[in-house]
Amino acid sequence: MLANIIIFAAINLSPVLADMFLLNPSLIAERPWSLFTVFFSHELFIHILLNMLLLFVFGTRLERETNYSVILGVYVLCGFAGSLSTIGYASAIGYQGGPIAGASASAFGVTAAYAALRPDAVVLKSKAIHWVAALFVVNALLTIQNPQVSVGGPAHAVGIALGLLIGYVLRSKYGTTRTKK
Repeated sequence: MLANIIIFAAINLSPVLADMFLLNPSLIAERPWSLFTVFFSHELFIHILLNMLLLFVFGTRLERETNYSVILGVYVLCGFAGSLSTIGYASAIGYQGGPIAGASASAFGVTAAYAALRPDAVVLKSKAIHWVAALFVVNALLTIQNPQVSVGGPAHAVGIALGLLIGYVLRSKYGTTRTKK
C-alpha cells in the first residue's frame, strides 16, 4: 500500500514520472519496465482510494490466513497478467489513448484470492465471493459500455480470474475452515 501511495504522489507531482510509470501500449518496447510499475500506479484519487480499500479490507484478511509473501505474490502475478492483457486488448481495439494506470488488476486479484480461499466469510456485511461477483459484473458492464475508456477492463477481469485460481490453490494448503489469528 505504501508503494502505491508514494508512486501516486510522485505521478501527480511530476508528469514526467507518470510517463515512466504508467503503461503506454504504443511504447512498451521502449519502456518494458512499465509492465511492472503500472500495477503500483494510480492517477486519480478515487482510483487509489478504491484499490487501497480493497487491499486493506481483503489483503489484511488474506495475510491473516496465509502470510505476507502470498499477498505480494498474488499482487505481482495478477498485476503482470493484467499488464499483458491490457497490451493485447489495446492492440485488439486499436487503442489510441495515452498511458494507462493499472493497479486494479492486482487489487482485484488479492480480493478474489481471499474470496476463493474463504468464499463465505462476511466482509462489510456481504460474503466475500459476492464482492468479487459485483466487481466482475460492474467491470464487465463498464468495459462493454465504452471499451476505449475502460481499456483496463480486461486486466481487471484477468486479475479476478487469476486471483480466484490462486485462492482455490491456497485452499488446498490452508484448508477451508482454518482462521489464523
